[in-house]
Amino acid sequence: MSEDLCAIGIYGLTSIGQQLAAHHAANKLRVCVCDEDPSFVPQVVEEYRNQWAKNEEVGDSSVRASRCMVESSDLEELAARLETPRKIIVFGTYSEDDKFESLWNNLVAYLEHGDMVLRWGREESGNALRYPFYTESIVGKLTKEAQSTNIHLLEMVRLERDRVSEMKSDKPDAFFVGGSQEAYLLFKPLVEQYATIGHIGNSAACAHYGIMIQRAIEFAVTQSFAEGVNLLKDTAFYENSDLGRILNNWNDEKLKLSSYLTDSSSRISYKRDKISGNGFVSDKIIDVIDIEPSDAWTRMEATKLQVPVPTLNAALDARYFSAMKDERVNASKILKPIELVDTPSVLKEQICDDLQNAIYCSWLCAFAEGLSVFQAASEFESWNVNIETCIELWNLPGSFLASNLLKMIDAALSSSIEENKSLLTVPDIAAELDALHMSWRRVVTLSFASGTPIPCLSSALTSYDSCRSHTSPAGLIRAQRDFFGGYGYDRFDQEGWFTTQWTREHSELKKKEMAAEQRETRDVTRKRRRTTKSIEPAEAS
Repeated sequence: MSEDLCAIGIYGLTSIGQQLAAHHAANKLRVCVCDEDPSFVPQVVEEYRNQWAKNEEVGDSSVRASRCMVESSDLEELAARLETPRKIIVFGTYSEDDKFESLWNNLVAYLEHGDMVLRWGREESGNALRYPFYTESIVGKLTKEAQSTNIHLLEMVRLERDRVSEMKSDKPDAFFVGGSQEAYLLFKPLVEQYATIGHIGNSAACAHYGIMIQRAIEFAVTQSFAEGVNLLKDTAFYENSDLGRILNNWNDEKLKLSSYLTDSSSRISYKRDKISGNGFVSDKIIDVIDIEPSDAWTRMEATKLQVPVPTLNAALDARYFSAMKDERVNASKILKPIELVDTPSVLKEQICDDLQNAIYCSWLCAFAEGLSVFQAASEFESWNVNIETCIELWNLPGSFLASNLLKMIDAALSSSIEENKSLLTVPDIAAELDALHMSWRRVVTLSFASGTPIPCLSSALTSYDSCRSHTSPAGLIRAQRDFFGGYGYDRFDQEGWFTTQWTREHSELKKKEMAAEQRETRDVTRKRRRTTKSIEPAEAS
């Protein structure tokens, strides 16, 4: 009977679900298919069987593809037709958590120890309508409930890629996968023909968390790049066609800034406006970015985990400022710009060279901050996150973050022997920052002197300097709080907790407090003595 059992179960005969089932059946792997509409299953199976039967020779004794797709009418039959441990992939439930939860609650009754279920992510191309917060992951919730049964539940979370790359690629879909690594390794050969996947951690929630971190890094990367281009226009007075040429040069595959973003920005800079018939498209676009509540999630998580993210915060704040269009226009009439005669004179070529290094360094800081938040969350939630896999998937062709920088980060992490709390302290990366930071400082100095805002580039530099600072002004802040309220402090040179009487008034106040404490102690002692005397006669009687 075992030869009649199927190696894999497919629930949900969506377009991708059918294709995956047909692929395995055509390769002589027995597949059992099921759908919420039982009447639809025989139609699909019959259609594929007829296609395969035309190509099968009469009398062929080998396993036939037409016999490798097996229909089932319900979940009980689906589970019964699978070999153990059962491997089931569920399609068609993305963004329908109630539907998936109901399906799971019905399915789990027919599963056993070691069985595994994989929920396929978003199947349609294009941008997602919404991004669920990681705690909203229904798979993460159900996984915790299923821990005692040792049934593995995994989820695939789709990464966005360039629309042209999605159209041209043999495997347009890329997914983070969260859940049991043991189950992932069994699912991988069954899935990788149709999607690029990577195991991120041992919970579905961490796959959603990875998307959140990716978006925060994207905000910072694109913001710092746009600030650099704006600086070239405002201080070096480059025209759009010149910008297109410069960015095209920066995108040389041997250079630091070679990336999807640099390439696309070069093409954007060249594009003339056909609607008005004059100028360039990029100059006609209103400089306002719509804000979603999900944009602030990484900031919230960083605050909860006490991880500093000044570069990511600056990118988010820049979006908030962009949305304040009317306020910015009104303020520009009152807060006058700096006169150009007061700005320093710098060679255009020097600005271009320095900007490449400044943008590159700020990108490093953005990745360092985002990955630090992810690592802190992993330790807090016990996710065992695989950072190298994140970087690999983020660097796929057509990814917004695809770049030489990610290749360098991947190589640096692979060659680093020691475990580093921050990406910035990985030896190869630290050496690059040390070699490039003076260019970065010149760019920030120029922008401050000319009054051109570069919140991301400058905050990233502050983040770098703060990270490498042996001491900080926090000692003075603690002294100020002790001066104000006597909150106390600890010291470098001695153990214990201390407070200082900073002025004569503080000393007098301290004497009064000590006198009050002494009076209170004497009162308590006297009360105890009176209580003891009143008890002694009663005991004697």
